[in-house]
Amino acid sequence: MNEIKLITIAIETPDGRLPPAKVRIPNIPMKMTELIAPMQMLCDGVVRLAIERERSHGETISCHQGCNHGICCCQLVPLSPPEAFFLLDFIHTLPSEHQTQIQTRFQAIKEVMDGKGLTEKIRNIESTHEHQVLAYEYFQMGLPCPFLEKGSCSIYPIRPFACREYNIISPSEWCADPFKKGIRKIKISRSMTTATARLAAELCQMDPMLVPMSLALEWAMENEGIGQKRWPGIWLFERMMEYATGVGLERPDEKIKP
Repeated sequence: MNEIKLITIAIETPDGRLPPAKVRIPNIPMKMTELIAPMQMLCDGVVRLAIERERSHGETISCHQGCNHGICCCQLVPLSPPEAFFLLDFIHTLPSEHQTQIQTRFQAIKEVMDGKGLTEKIRNIESTHEHQVLAYEYFQMGLPCPFLEKGSCSIYPIRPFACREYNIISPSEWCADPFKKGIRKIKISRSMTTATARLAAELCQMDPMLVPMSLALEWAMENEGIGQKRWPGIWLFERMMEYATGVGLERPDEKIKP
């Protein structure tokens, strides 16, 4: 029977302390994707503290369901490699018809990007460093996220870290052209996008990288071998927490047997 360890996470952020949380981690080999769910919960906690900070300063969060008809979902959303693999795994759980619909949307977006030469530009982004230029070029194409259905996010409970961390305190109408209007986003003290990207870079011995949502499915399939790699579960979780918070973990000797 597999051993499970109970780990207590106590996290301090510049915006306050998150309530201690107990996480059960099996002491077995784990994939990077298995870190995403607990990191989503951590991300939500960090974002919640940031929102409370802004509200205490008299600010109002402009984001809400149906706001600007999902215009923010036409941006070049960055994913860490583990998130790209996580979404690929999720798509594989869907009914075949729904899988085909989503894959068709991804393919349609890529064809437009290819036609504009944007795919090649993004692949060379580390040599050009034109991140904002390409992000704006993509936004101007008006390509909705492949997971946007009827104006709403169809994967909202498992949406990427970048989407969770994206909250606006400037007027919502400014989002119609966020690159020119100078919208104000709330500052997040701990970016889970960055943390998981750095962990993946260490695990796979490569430079830190981000994958655009619109190319994530193709990238994850091309690199599926990496996504299937496994590391000792306890070590992997602890290493993730070091990147996410920089705070040590309380690790009692208690061991739980299911």
